[in-house]
Amino acid sequence: MRILLKSLAVFLLLILYALVALCIMALPAKRARKLERLTGNVMFFARLGLRLLGIRVHSRRLKRKGLRQRRTNYLIISNHLTYADILVVASLMPSVFITSVELKQTFPLGLFAWLGGCLFVERRSRAGLKGEIEDIATVLGQGTSVALFPEGTTSNGDTVQPFKNSLITAAITAGTSLLPVCIRYLAANGRLVDLTNRDSLYYYGGTTFFQHLPRFLALKSIDVECAILKPIAAHQHLSRKDLATRAHQVISSAYHERTKTHGKM
Repeated sequence: MRILLKSLAVFLLLILYALVALCIMALPAKRARKLERLTGNVMFFARLGLRLLGIRVHSRRLKRKGLRQRRTNYLIISNHLTYADILVVASLMPSVFITSVELKQTFPLGLFAWLGGCLFVERRSRAGLKGEIEDIATVLGQGTSVALFPEGTTSNGDTVQPFKNSLITAAITAGTSLLPVCIRYLAANGRLVDLTNRDSLYYYGGTTFFQHLPRFLALKSIDVECAILKPIAAHQHLSRKDLATRAHQVISSAYHERTKTHGKM
């Protein structure tokens, strides 16, 4: 019954989110202004979604209000464990997410991503990579934060996987700093996350979205920590590989430091 009620509530919330986003898109405005409104809409509904799903976000280093009031925008770099990561990041920082064209072609997830102003990239093709990087740099240059999960996929939580660095070039082009973010799921239903319950949280391997979703919805409560780490300046003399390596080091260090504190993932 819990899964059915949650599913219905999520469906209604998504419909309302989509209607508001369509209204924003229909209003005459420049792209930067529309993205600002769309990211604000995503932030609002992300917070509602987290409450609905019973997800409590514990943020460190920076307060939520402070994050939204900061005038500096960033290329947000985060580790990636499950689809709920998007809600976690969006609830703290209004930002445009980078995702794959495969998601864009997946209904209805692609539709909801498009309504959030997402930037779609083809990770497996270099043909359009230059144009995609230029588009991301343009959005950054207009003052909007952009969120990237550079692992390129989700994982089982054992470690932070190596970062793909091609899209980080956009931060160098725009002169925008990287903001490393470390996400850790602490507990599910009041129990520390471990090998026995992590598959209800983490979305990885050959499991499809609709196979995993019922497990996730069955959880009564989820505690997740989002640590906002020190920004990394994207100077022109630093390569994208250097920036990716630095971001990976600080995120991985924070992830495993907290793992030792709270127990084995």
